[in-house]
Amino acid sequence: MYQTPKYSNIKAVIMQEYVNQTGTLPQRDSDADVRASGTAAVAEGLYSHQEYILKQLFIQTADEPYLYIHADELNLPRLGGSTATGQVWASGNTDGIILPVGSKLTDGFGRYWQTTTNATLSAKKQVAVPVQASNNGAAFNATGTLRWVSPVAGLQSIAGVDVISGGSDGESLERWRSRLWNKKKLGKSLSRTEDLRQAVLGVSGVANAYVYPLRRGAGSVDVAITAQGANGATLPSDSLLAQSEQVLKDTTAFWEDVRTFKPTIIAFNVTAKITGVNVNTGEISAIINDYLKAMIPAESYKAAVLYSLIMSVEGMIDVQLTPNVNVNPTVSMEQVGWIRPANVTVTS
Repeated sequence: MYQTPKYSNIKAVIMQEYVNQTGTLPQRDSDADVRASGTAAVAEGLYSHQEYILKQLFIQTADEPYLYIHADELNLPRLGGSTATGQVWASGNTDGIILPVGSKLTDGFGRYWQTTTNATLSAKKQVAVPVQASNNGAAFNATGTLRWVSPVAGLQSIAGVDVISGGSDGESLERWRSRLWNKKKLGKSLSRTEDLRQAVLGVSGVANAYVYPLRRGAGSVDVAITAQGANGATLPSDSLLAQSEQVLKDTTAFWEDVRTFKPTIIAFNVTAKITGVNVNTGEISAIINDYLKAMIPAESYKAAVLYSLIMSVEGMIDVQLTPNVNVNPTVSMEQVGWIRPANVTVTS
C-alpha cells in the first residue's frame, strides 16, 4: 500500500535534488533550505487533503456531513427522534369510572404522557391503558410508576408502567453508518433475512430485530423486535409492533405471512457466593447485572462466561454461581425467550 510521505521525507527529497544539481549541501536557514521547507509544507498539505477526500469516499470512514451524500445515493435517510408509546395500569375505587382520552401522567420531572383512548376502570382489577409521550426523546421511555395529573374522581393517583418504550433522540451516527454499510452490501432488497432485518431497523424506536423464517410454516416469516427503553433494550409497545409489521409488509415481496412479535421475558435469578480479598460485593452484582442486561432474545445463559467475568476482578479467589449450568431459553413456534435480570444476590 502506498505510504503518504511525511514533511521530513518530502524536504529530504527536495534537498537531495538540490545537492544533485549543485554538488553542495545548503546550510541551515539558507535560501535553498527555506524554499525546501516551504515547498515540503505545501506538498504535505496537499497529501493531507487527498487523504481527507479519499476518506469521504467510503461509508466506513466518511465524516458526518459526507454520510448524508451516501445516504442520498442509497435512499436511506437518518432516523429522527421518535415518541415513546406503551401502556400503564390504572385502577379506580369503584367500577365504571371513565378515564377520558388525553388524561395526563407525569414522573414529577417535567415529563408528561397522555392516554390515547377512553378506558373504563374497575375496582376489582387493573386496566391496561395505552399512552403516548408528549414529546419525542429517549428520556420519555419509562419504568416503575407514574402519577396522574388532575385525576378524575375515583381514579387511584398512581399508575404502574407496563411498558413505555420506543422513544429516541434521533439515530446515532454509528448506527446510521452501520445501516448505510449494510444497505450498500446488500444492494437491492430481495426479501432475504437481512433485508427484512434492515427494514425493521429503519423504524424509529426499534433497538434490534431478529428474523425467524418459516417459523409457522411455508411462506411465513416472524420478526422479534426489541425497543429502545429507559435502561437499554426492552419490550416494544403494541403501536411500535404494528408500525414495524406494516414496514415489513411494504418491504417484502416473497413472504405471504409476515408478523412481528414481542420476545417472552424470562425473569432470571442469579446467586453468587464469593471468596476473595477486599472484593466489593456491589461490583460483582454490577458485573452480573451487566452480563444479563446485554443478553439478546434466544441467547443462552452461560455460567462459564459469567464465572470468567467475575474471576477477572482483582482479589477474587473463587465464586460459586447458582445456576452453575447453562440455561437455554425456549425458542419455539409459540415464543422466543429473552433472559432478563430479576433478583441478583451476592454474598461473601
